[in-house]
This record gives sequence, C-alpha cells and structure tokens, in this order.
Amino acid sequence: MLAIPAILSNERQLFILMAQGDQAAFTKIFTHYESRLHPFILKITRSEIDTQEIVQELFIKLWTDREKMPQIENPRSYIFQMATHRTMNYLRSMARKRKHVATAASQILMQKNTIEEDFDLKEMEDTIKKIVAQLPAQQQSVYKLSRQQGLKAKEIAERMNLAEKTVKNHLTEALRFIRERLEVTPGATITMIIFLVNNFR
Repeated sequence: MLAIPAILSNERQLFILMAQGDQAAFTKIFTHYESRLHPFILKITRSEIDTQEIVQELFIKLWTDREKMPQIENPRSYIFQMATHRTMNYLRSMARKRKHVATAASQILMQKNTIEEDFDLKEMEDTIKKIVAQLPAQQQSVYKLSRQQGLKAKEIAERMNLAEKTVKNHLTEALRFIRERLEVTPGATITMIIFLVNNFR
C-alpha cells in the first residue's frame, strides 16, 4: 500500500477541477484529508461514531459547495476550518445536553481557533430522516437516542433494558442500512458514497 504524501500537491488546481465536477480530483482530496481530519476530531469528541459523522458531513458539504472552491486561496486551511466549525457545533450540542457549555467550548478552543461558517445540510438530513423511518422499531429507537439525544451506548442500554453489545449492534446495523439506502438514492453525491463505504465498515 502506497503511503499518502504529507502535503497534497496542486491543491488549488484540484479544487478547481472538483468545482467542474471532477470526481477523481475530489477523491484525491478526500483520500488525503480524511486520515488527517479523523484523529483531529476524534481527540475532541472521543467518539468514533460521532467523529465519522462529522467527517461525513464535512465532505458532503465540500462536494455540494464545489462551485465555490475556485475562490479558496488556501484549501488546507479551509478544510480544517470546516472541521473546526462542525466539531464546535457537536460540542455545543453535547454541552447543552450535559450543561457543560464552558467546559466544551474551552476544549475545542484549545485545539484550534474557530472561524464561523454557515452550513446547510438540511437536504441531506431530510433524506436520512426518511431512511431512518424505515428502520425496524428497536433499531430506530437506538439510533434516535444516539443521534438526537446524544446518549452513549451504555446509557441507551440502561434506558431500553438491553445489553450494551446489543445496542452497539443495532447502531452498526442502522448505519449500514442508511449507507446502503444512500448509495441507491437518486442524486446521492459521490461524497456520500465514498465516505460511507470507507468508514462504516
């Protein structure tokens, strides 16, 4: 297996090609940065599943906003700013649920300065909501408790009177089902397919 170079050459040119719908250019960007973003975000979230979801959303946004990419002067900085923004949103959500806003904010700020951006993932979220509604009842309940209420597997197990391993299996199956449905959804972006195939394995 060939090592991924530490620095991606011709990043601006790849962004320009991606803006034109070049999937090969996007794949190069994805391959280079996914392995670098994952540990950066995981160090903050301490959750493998949540980290995967944040990275997924980031690359989906990168692809859906590809027409803006020729304007980006520093692709590396732009991508890490996106990662910081998505992770800050995650921590804010967790902080509200656990009433630790100050602690969560300081944690992300120690990792990287934040540059606020607006992200519109409504279309993707609506699609996933429709897919989630097709899950078996127990899988759907586990998924919603994990994603909508931010509960950990142990907390879900206690609430639903299930074994923790069963909860984790339900989450794995739910994510696999969502991945498979996204792959055959008309208009699904190349980002969804590449990320989900590579990360929910």
